[in-house]
Parts: sequence; structure tokens; C-alpha cells
Amino acid sequence: MNMSLNQFIETELNEQQRQAVLKKDGPLVVIAGAGSGKTRVITARIAHLILNEGVPASAIVALTFTNKAAREMQERIGNFLPKSAPLPFIGTFHSYCLRLLKSNPHVSDMPFFTILDADDQEKIIKDILARNNIDRKISPKQLLYQISALKNMTYSAEHQQYGMPHEHLLQQIYQCYEQEKRASKALDFDDLLHYGLQLFANESFKQEFQQIVRHLLVDEYQDTNVIQHELLKAIAKDAHNKFAIDSLCIVGDEDQSIYSWRGATITNMLNFSKDFKDTATIKIEQNYRSVQSILDIANHVIQHNQQRNPKKLWSTKQGANRIKNIVCMSEYQEGDAIAIIGKILQQQQQLGSCAVLYRTHFQSRAIEEALIRANVPYRIFGGVQFYERREIKDLLAFARLVANPFDRPAFFRIINVPPRGLGQAFETEFYDRWALEPFCTFTQIAQQLIALGIVKQKKAAALLEFTDIFKDLSLQSAPLEVFEQIIKRSGYLQHIKTSEEPQEAQARLDNIQELMRAIEHFQREGMTTVEQLLDEIALMQERSSRQHEDADTLTLMTLHAAKGLEFDTIILAGLEDGLLPSARSVDNESAVEEERRLFYVGITRAKERLLLSRSRYRYTYGQMSDQLPSRFLREIPLEATTADDVRHMQPYQLKQYFNRWFANIEPQESQVLTFGAPSAYQPAQNISVEQPTVTTTLQATLKGIRPHQPVSHATFGVGIVQATEQKDEKVYVTVKFKAGTKKVLAQFLKTI
Repeated sequence: MNMSLNQFIETELNEQQRQAVLKKDGPLVVIAGAGSGKTRVITARIAHLILNEGVPASAIVALTFTNKAAREMQERIGNFLPKSAPLPFIGTFHSYCLRLLKSNPHVSDMPFFTILDADDQEKIIKDILARNNIDRKISPKQLLYQISALKNMTYSAEHQQYGMPHEHLLQQIYQCYEQEKRASKALDFDDLLHYGLQLFANESFKQEFQQIVRHLLVDEYQDTNVIQHELLKAIAKDAHNKFAIDSLCIVGDEDQSIYSWRGATITNMLNFSKDFKDTATIKIEQNYRSVQSILDIANHVIQHNQQRNPKKLWSTKQGANRIKNIVCMSEYQEGDAIAIIGKILQQQQQLGSCAVLYRTHFQSRAIEEALIRANVPYRIFGGVQFYERREIKDLLAFARLVANPFDRPAFFRIINVPPRGLGQAFETEFYDRWALEPFCTFTQIAQQLIALGIVKQKKAAALLEFTDIFKDLSLQSAPLEVFEQIIKRSGYLQHIKTSEEPQEAQARLDNIQELMRAIEHFQREGMTTVEQLLDEIALMQERSSRQHEDADTLTLMTLHAAKGLEFDTIILAGLEDGLLPSARSVDNESAVEEERRLFYVGITRAKERLLLSRSRYRYTYGQMSDQLPSRFLREIPLEATTADDVRHMQPYQLKQYFNRWFANIEPQESQVLTFGAPSAYQPAQNISVEQPTVTTTLQATLKGIRPHQPVSHATFGVGIVQATEQKDEKVYVTVKFKAGTKKVLAQFLKTI
């Protein structure tokens, strides 16, 4: 078995990886770029310490961030060791601190018996708010988010205590929460790190620990927060701030630090050598995942960041025509293009080797609809399908009651959303009454319960407030008007803002805004009633549910969810300023750098092919809004990839375009792009991403101007074609502009 490990080190590792494995003593930073094989370095290093250096397993601790990563490392190390050999501790920071606290209860000043989960924590906060008659609008989840941030980000090592908030109310709630936990002899997950760190303030415990644990390894170090870094210093240093163990090896890549909103701080890795003197640094830059052309653009983009250790990924894998950069007309054409790629890969039985990545969840909606229409099976990794998301189902339930006031599941879903103090007893009374009067609407049942005195006072007022939401809304109402009134009257947006953590609340608000864009789109497609809209959504959901889970499926996910994964083909969608980087990041250089790291992570997921996609226009509030290309696209050298303008391509032309790409056939320069009758393959026009594209004047005929085509007018600006008609020899076009719907002569319009 020993020979097997040595053989692995000699034949399966490159020179930099071998150096990282064989360096035994002192602090060591291993900067492991994307796809560079960092897990094999950590596992081979641990196996080398045990088999070649004679280090007992009990003297080694390896910390990581997920149980999945820990299990993978255990399995790999076990393959090198004899079957009966003990394994070192390999697990998360939290699990290791729990082990230390459980095995050293006499040292900790906080004896405990239980660990609180999220529901337990929320219950404590709710009780505190209720006992102190604090406004119900304060969200327990948001309070817990702020308390957690205090513990993980503003911890003071000098005073061995958490930093206290300046806001008086939060400070009071914070203190009550801590007192309640202490009385219950319970800890939350953040406490595990805090009290684990406090153990090392005990000098005798620290000395005893350091006599046993001599080698410490930490994976994904760029994702550590302040308190985790303090814990590492406490483990590895003595009372005089000197290095006290044999080795400390951290492995990470600051270019993949994308979790600042969770408390992770990139400075832990960048400043590691300041906290640990005589730190050795090894860079692992050979990438085993991607072809070189993909790495080239990744290297060019990330070098624009200032907060990083310079490095340059390289690969022995070569390949031509591996990157496409396309400009679509709108998010709907972008979705159609992705669906066409999906059909091509489905026919080749390679659909599972492709992933579509986007910045935020709401971007999946237009893509999902295109995939469903094309019958391309897909899955949302780390999330749920758009029309299955809670906030979307809530608002659809309101609309279902407009279309069908007998819809019981819809009524009971949203009678207490937002909370109205109508509990389970009320719902039982309402259900029983409705069962006796099955031909009554929910409004009529509500009126009966109030008239009979079954529902009184506050509950009666709350019930009337609920029924008023639907006043004057009917099947004849336009869908957009119905949803606007539902959102306004129900106070649903405020409910989301006050009931969720900030990051989650913003994601749900973005989804609601995207739902409104979808409704606008459906109305443009001729669905003018709530009933038609709900039927279309139900049909899409039914078609989606028929897709087999075990089928070859396309993967859709956010860029955050993609970290650590890899696919043959990666599609990066929505590469526009305001989406990537997000609109909330553009005024903060540090935030822009993290957004750039997200883009870098997305690029480096691709093994063989990469499609960069953006839309020239997006529908917002009934209008087409100009979209500027992501600033990150402008950081890609012109010789690396040029933007192909596919805005005016028909579906058959897009299919030809992508078929040739997957066949590695380069378009011939002699071919000319036209938009006339179908002919042989026509390549896309190359355009610069430096500036918005220029509009093109087409012949003013019915053939050139079609419904849903964006057009511009010298006076009215940009609008969407609603209809065309020909009278005598003149062509009249009905266009929806921001100023209203106008009928103008085609000769005064330009297509976009």
C-alpha cells in the first residue's frame, strides 16, 4: 500500500502538487487554481504524513466546509491506507468544535446538552418579541441573520466576546436571546465556533491539545470568516504568538471567493503570511479540466481584480472553436437559443453534460419556458422551478381565486399570507361551513361566518380585509391589472421584506418582478384574461412534470451553486450590466471584484465548450429596455472571441449555427449573412462588445415588420409591434410605445 502511494505521488502529481504534498513542516499556503486537483493534494498529503512520515492519524486534523467534501476526502485517504488503519479527523469547523466541547465539558464555561436548529432559534426570538410586546413586523429571521452576522463577522479576539450592535433594540433582543439559550443549556451553530475558540483561552487545555494535534489542514480557505481564522491561530500558536505545531497547510483560491454575504472574508487568505511568519507559498496552476482557450479568457478577466495572488492557469488540453459569444434580441430569443442547443445535445445523448448558469434565480423563467416548449428535460440544481417557487405559487393562488372563487386549495394557501391572525381553529370553522354550503364562494362563506357571529372582532376585520383584496377583480380584468392590485392590496411585498433574511428576501422580490414581466409577455402573446394566463401556466407545469427525473437532463443553476462542479458545455446567460455585475454591486469596487470572481467561476466550470450569451433588449414594464453588455465581456481580448449577432436569425438558422459549432466547423468568411428565404447555412455577423449595436433599416413591408418586433420611431422612441395591416399600397403598423399605442406608417419605423 505504501508503494501505491509513492507511485501515485511520482506519476499522478505534477511538480507543484508534489511539493505541496511533501513539505512537512511549518505554515504553508497552497494556492490551487480552478480545476487544478486540490483535493488530491490534500488527501495525498495526509496519506504521506501517515505512511511515509509515521505521523499517527490522531495527530492530524483536516477541516473543510461541507460534509460531502469531508466524505470524499475520507474515501480517497482510505484507498491509500490499510483497511484496518484509523483515519484522522476530517470534517467541518462546526463538527470539530462540537467534538472538542463534548469531550472537554470541564473546560468550557458554557455547559450544554442540545444544539438548536433554525426552528428552535426562531421560536426563541418569537417568544422574546411576544413577551416584550414588540411590533410583529420585526422578522425573527432577519433578527437571527443580524445576530449571526455579529457573531461571525464582528467578533473581538482581544475581549473574547462578540461585538455589540449600536442599535438599542437589537442589542436588547440579542442579550435576551443569549440569556434564554444559557438558561436552556443550549447552543446554536454559531456558538460552536465561539465556545470552541474559548477553549484555547485555557492554557493547560491549549498545551495538551498541541501535544496531540501536530498537523492541521484546511480546505477552501478563501471561504473562512473572521472567527474561523481566529480559531486557526488559536490552534496553531502558543501563548507567546509563536508557531507551536509541526505543520499548518491551507488550500484555497481567492479568485473563487464568492461568499462574502455569508461572512467569508478574502483577506484571511491574502493576509495569511502576516499572521504566520515564514509561510511558504506554492501555486498550482496546471488545470486538468478545461481546454486552454477557455482558460485564456478566464485569466484575462480575473487579472482585473486587485485583491488576489497573481497566477495563470494553463492546460495541456487544446482545441479550436470552443467559445461562442452571442448577442440575442431579447431574453426570449436567448431562451430559444438555449433550447435549440438542448435539442442538439439531446439527440447526441449529451444533454446531461451541459449546464446553463445565470446570476440570479429569476433569470431561469424565460429559459424554462423555452425548454418546456421545446420538450427539453431540465432540472434546477440547488433550487426549484420558477412556477413552483413559494412566492410565485402564493400570487398565483390569489389569481386562482379571482378566476374560480370556489378554489379551496388556493383559499387555504393564502388566507394567512401575509399573516392575519387567522389560525387553525378559524380554518377548521371555515372549512366545515364551506362543506355545508358547497355552492357558495369563499366571499359568501366569509360573510356568513361574520353574520352568524362565528368570526368576531379582530378576526372578522382581518377576514373582511382579505376579501377586499378581490373587490372589482373579475375574469374580464386584464391579468397584469389583477396581479398589480393583488400585490398592492395584500401587502405581499412588505411581507417578503420583513419575513426573510435580506439575501433571500431580495431573491423572492426579484422573482415577483420576473413574474410581472412574464405576465406582460403572455398578454402580448394574446392571453388577455386571468383564466387564459392560469391555463397556460398550468399546461407548462404539466408538461414539465412529465419529464422523467432519471432522463438525460439539462442543468440550470445560479453561478453560486455551480462552484465545485464541471460540465463539458457551459452556457453563461444574461451577461449584461445590471445582471452580472448585479445592479446592487456596480457602485462598490469590492463588490464588483466579487462579481468578477463569479464570472470567473462560471467560465472555469467548462471543460470543452463555453457559450457567452447576452440580450440586446429586455422587457420591463411593457417596454423594451436597452441592455449594455457586461463590463466583464469587454475584458476579454478581441482576438479570443468576437460577438456574433444572432438577433435576426430564424430558429432553423440558429440550429445550423450551433450544429456547426458542435461539429467544430468554422464559418467560411466568403459566406454573407442575409435574412431572406431559407438557403444554405449563413454565419452570424460579428460585432464589437464595446458599444451597443446599431439599428438596421429594413424594407418597410409586411414581410420586414412583424408582430412583437421591436422598432424605433423618431418621435415616440422604441416600441413593440402589435399588428400590421395593408391599405391600398401603404403599410400601417400598430406599435405600443411608452407614450401609448400608436398607428404609424411603416416607412417611419426602423427595426431593431
